[in-house]
Amino acid sequence: MAREQRAWLAGLAGATLLTMASPAVASALTSGFPSNSYLTGNWNGLRDRWQQDGFTFYLNYTSEPMWNVSGGERRGGTYTQNLGLDLHLDLAQLSSIPATTLLIKLAKRDGDSVSAEYVAPSEGGNILPAQQIYGGQTWHLVNVQLNTRLLDDRLDLAYGRIVANDDFLRSPLYCQFLNNAICGSPKAVFFENPFAFSAYPSAQWGLRARYDTPDQRWTLQAAVYDADINLQDGNPAATPHNEHGDSWGFGDNGVVLAGELHYHHLRESQTGLPGTYKLGGFWMNGDYQDLSSTDDATVSGNAMLWLLADQRLYRAEPGSERGLSALGAWVISLEDKVNFLDQQVSVGLVYQGLIPGRDQDSAGLLFTKGWVTDQRNQARRASGLPTQHAESVLELNYKIALGRGITLQPDMQYIIDPAGTGEIDDALLIGAQITIDF
Repeated sequence: MAREQRAWLAGLAGATLLTMASPAVASALTSGFPSNSYLTGNWNGLRDRWQQDGFTFYLNYTSEPMWNVSGGERRGGTYTQNLGLDLHLDLAQLSSIPATTLLIKLAKRDGDSVSAEYVAPSEGGNILPAQQIYGGQTWHLVNVQLNTRLLDDRLDLAYGRIVANDDFLRSPLYCQFLNNAICGSPKAVFFENPFAFSAYPSAQWGLRARYDTPDQRWTLQAAVYDADINLQDGNPAATPHNEHGDSWGFGDNGVVLAGELHYHHLRESQTGLPGTYKLGGFWMNGDYQDLSSTDDATVSGNAMLWLLADQRLYRAEPGSERGLSALGAWVISLEDKVNFLDQQVSVGLVYQGLIPGRDQDSAGLLFTKGWVTDQRNQARRASGLPTQHAESVLELNYKIALGRGITLQPDMQYIIDPAGTGEIDDALLIGAQITIDF
C-alpha cells in the first residue's frame, strides 16, 4: 500500500477514535439516527425533523484492505474503498404524489484489486475477486429510482435508473462476506460482454414489479431492463460510453427480462425458524461476445437460472436475532458461449451474537466454487493458453460492531486454484472491512 494511502487511513482512524472519545451527539432515545448507529448522530434532532418532512440521507464509507500473504503469484496487498451517499425523498410529503418515493444514490470508488495485482496478475486476476467493493473505480450516479407502493403495500413498483441486483439474487446474509463471489450476488451472472445485468455502482433503465400475497407466504417479482448499460450497441470491442452513469440514453442491444418466485417459511416469526427460498432467472435477447471465438464474434441471446435458500437453523431465544443461519445458492448457465462460468455453487453459515453480550456482532463461514465453461476453453486452447477449470474460495470472518456506526471485520480467504489453470499456487489472503455510517 502506498505511503500516502497508509497516511490517509491512519488519519481517518485517528479522527474516528477522537470522535468516539468525544461526548455523544445529543439525540432523543426515539431518534431514527441514534449516536450508537451513526457517527455524527442526530444533529440535535435536525435529521429527525428532515425525515418527518420527507427527506433522509445516509453517508457511508467502506474500505477493504487485503494482503496476499502466501501463494498466488506475488506477495503484497492493496486497499479499495467506496464512499456512498443515499438520498431518500418521500414525494407524498414533499409534492403530494401519493405512495411514491424517490431514491438517488451517488458513489465514489478508489483503490486497487489484490486479485489483479497479487493473486493472479498474469490472468488479470483470479475468477472470484477477494474485494467486493472493487469495480468501477471512479464516481458514479447510481440509482435515480422511483418506488410506488399500492394494494396496502403488497405491490411495489420500482422504475427509472435502477440496479438489477438490488432486487434479484439477494440475501441479507451475502454481504457478511467480502469476496465478490457472493456479495452482493453470485458472481456468475455478471460476466456477459457487453455488460447487461447491473450491480452497484452501475444502474440501467428498468421497471420492476414485486407482489406479496395476502398471507405473506409467496412473493413474485418480475422486471424488464435496457440491456445496453454502457451504450456499446452489442459490440464487445466498443469503448464503453457511460463510465459515470450520467449518460441516460437508451441503448441498442435489446432487453433483459428477469423473474423470481419466493417462498417464505414462517415469515416474521419471532419463535420459529424462518426461511426464504427463491427460484429465478433472466433472459437477454441482445448480442454478446462469443467466448469460444478468438476474435470479437458475437452470439444472440443469453439466459441463466438460479436457486437460492436462506434458512434459520437456531434461535437463541424467542424474539431474538441471535442465532445461526445458513445460505445456499446455485447458478447455472443456459448459454455457455456467453457466460464465463457454467455454474457456481455457494454454501455458508452466519452466526449473529456468537459471543454473549455481543448481540450485533456476526461470524461467517463460506465456501463457493465456480466452473469455467468448455466454450471458453476452446478459445484459450486455440490461443495457446492453459485451460481453466474451476476456482474455489473458503472465507472466514468476524464482524465487530464498535458502536457509533463503525464496524471492523477481520477476514481470511483461502483461494483454491486461482484462475482455475492449475498453474498458480493456492493463495491465503488476510484483510478486513471497515465501515462507517455517518
